[in-house]
Amino acid sequence: MDGRSTPCSTEPIDPLAATASSPAYVELHTRSAFSFLRGASLPEELARTAASLGLPALAVCDRMGLYGAPRVFDTAREHGIRPIIGAELAMDDGSVFPVLVRSREGYRNLCRLLSQAHLRAAKNEATVRWEELPEFAAGLVALSGDREGPALRAIRTGRDADAALRRLLQAFGEGHVYVEIQRQRLRGETRWNQALQDLAAAHRKESARPPPRAGKCSMSSPASVTTRTSTLRVLT
Repeated sequence: MDGRSTPCSTEPIDPLAATASSPAYVELHTRSAFSFLRGASLPEELARTAASLGLPALAVCDRMGLYGAPRVFDTAREHGIRPIIGAELAMDDGSVFPVLVRSREGYRNLCRLLSQAHLRAAKNEATVRWEELPEFAAGLVALSGDREGPALRAIRTGRDADAALRRLLQAFGEGHVYVEIQRQRLRGETRWNQALQDLAAAHRKESARPPPRAGKCSMSSPASVTTRTSTLRVLT
């Protein structure tokens, strides 16, 4: 060991705090070269580029692993930006979405969830089961994902996007799920993004209603976090 900081040796950066404290753009969903055929840049290059662009923070979410986390963690801190730890979860139904670490507990839970998935599968075939998410959800924030994410995947294929989003909310809880909107100038993107915004708005309104037989309603105010490729709208 060389004594440098690692994601598990210091308190992780809370992505909500990192983005709320600055109006600047923050990238919350990027992949490094450790995500084979999905990312091209090394973690160090991502952190240096983010710093050169004046970004206050950066989240790297590699597919089914924290492979680039130690490198981006050290390099980001060296260049004065806040490293956010995360990973993309490949689910057993074929959908994929990123989760971000908010605390030490979240880091432990994400490591355990990923390890459990890899231990029971052949190399490069690990998936996470939906039913095991609640056990490891504490300390994590879920984004709805890009075109592979459950919500947009449902919209693009004509399935029930509301049910897909509810599944995320049931797994991670209210206040811990964000709808991700990407702008990559793809055909049909404007229509998809409007559907996602409508979906988020519907859930924000729903969260403000008292539950049946409940005398008290717990809710948080709607908010938004802006990123370069996406706008993440908080649901509850």
